[in-house]
Amino acid sequence: MPSLIIHNANLLSFNPGFNNRGLDAMAIDGNRITGLGRWDEFKSLAQAGTDVIDAGGKTIMPGFNDSHIHIWKVGNLDTFMLDVRAAGSLDEMLGMIETYHRDNPHLQWITARGFNEAAWKEGKMPDKKDLDKVVKDKPVYLVRTCAHIAVANSRALELSNITQSTPAPGGGVIYKGGDGKPNGIFSETALGLVSKHIPAYTKDELKLMVLAARKQLYRYGITAATDPAVDPLLLQAYYEMHEAGELGFRLNAIPILLPDGGEKSYNLPGRYRSAWMNVNTVKFFSDGGLSGKTAALKRSYKNSRERGVLRLQREQYFQLCTRAAKKGLGLATHAIGDAAIEYVTAIYAELDAIFPGTLKRIEHLGLPEEKHLELMAKHQIAASMQTIFISELGKNFRQYLDQPYLDHCYPVRSVLEHGILTALSSDAPVVRNLNPVKGIFAAVTRMDDEGFVIAPNEAITMTEALKAYTVSPAAIGQTPQIGSLRAGKLADFIVLNRDPLTTAAQDIPLIEVEQTFIDGKCVYMI
Repeated sequence: MPSLIIHNANLLSFNPGFNNRGLDAMAIDGNRITGLGRWDEFKSLAQAGTDVIDAGGKTIMPGFNDSHIHIWKVGNLDTFMLDVRAAGSLDEMLGMIETYHRDNPHLQWITARGFNEAAWKEGKMPDKKDLDKVVKDKPVYLVRTCAHIAVANSRALELSNITQSTPAPGGGVIYKGGDGKPNGIFSETALGLVSKHIPAYTKDELKLMVLAARKQLYRYGITAATDPAVDPLLLQAYYEMHEAGELGFRLNAIPILLPDGGEKSYNLPGRYRSAWMNVNTVKFFSDGGLSGKTAALKRSYKNSRERGVLRLQREQYFQLCTRAAKKGLGLATHAIGDAAIEYVTAIYAELDAIFPGTLKRIEHLGLPEEKHLELMAKHQIAASMQTIFISELGKNFRQYLDQPYLDHCYPVRSVLEHGILTALSSDAPVVRNLNPVKGIFAAVTRMDDEGFVIAPNEAITMTEALKAYTVSPAAIGQTPQIGSLRAGKLADFIVLNRDPLTTAAQDIPLIEVEQTFIDGKCVYMI
């Protein structure tokens, strides 16, 4: 006997054909879907204990799956860290930091995240002198929106023992002022020189951050998510939440192996799989981000001699990948610039000859060349991309990339045409709005928040975008129990206010999640 039957619904099952015209009902028993069919056939199955919901003709589809989102960091900006993403200028951001400092006298460090100097009229990167103007007596650590650049005030430099003679770690940069001394700006692995001195969060604090982030996941219909850079303490917190039944969403945790600023790797995790949590892949960073000019390019950023930072040492990277593959773990590597992508795909190709069938994925894939896509297709290298960057970071891309680069920035159409398994995601809190609908809008229109269209030839269809937020991330995460609606699948689904397949491109932002169901239970209602 079904425990729940939903009828009078427009069902998008995401099985072959996607749209199940003529089927208007779904039966669920406990946490599993038992079948899709017609209400006139299903209504006889309803018994005294069966909940029956009339969907009122609304669209029901599988829950969204964000294949790359830093869950605890999203929650951190709602709990223990100052969110400055709304700052429209340097002065406004400094005012936010000053107020936060005054209102939180108990804090040992002031930590904040989210500035994007390219969006400010003055376009100036803050440095230690700027931070010193508002906070002198306490260390301040300010992370750029991309998380690949950070700024420290003078007190933070002092407590971190950073001087003019401090060497930068491999794959990192300590920026200097006109006097030859550190100006407080750090990028890539050099961030660890300061961040390691900040008091670490406790497991209980991390759990609170995850729960805070979960509210946003539910609101946007995200029933499954991949956290792609999990350190050992966070992994423990996730396991404890899972064991206590506190997760409340499907989690794919990808542990990181190399901490920023450190040469010693973390221990390899063990493989784990359950209905709620999976650990089957490890993570590396090969370069930085385009929005801060730290992604590794073959030629310089526009009006600059900068080419970004290549972080990985080949021998160490290859050895760690080999160790992970021997243990049955997949490999995920952050690679955005063409130089980084070339580096990673070449190594993945070598590894594929030794460990055929090992999951290999590239996170972001911002500027791949044709030869890189051919290599990815040949060696079955998957991609987790972020068209939502086009929306929020489009101004940065237009400012920092020459036209040939801009014309194939985040080229999802080209990637799909090569037959590469591709998921879309947010990388939040790099972006402020983690709503998959916004990522879909950018994927279909290629329009940024200022109305500029970037690489229009790389636009994809609504059907392709929806698949990239449901079926494909389930495949990449090796979680076949989710991603579509059919008998035997977990009952994770969402109710939308309109049918995405019949919504005009300009109206995509009007699509809203009205209800989110996980395990057959409603966890969010508008």
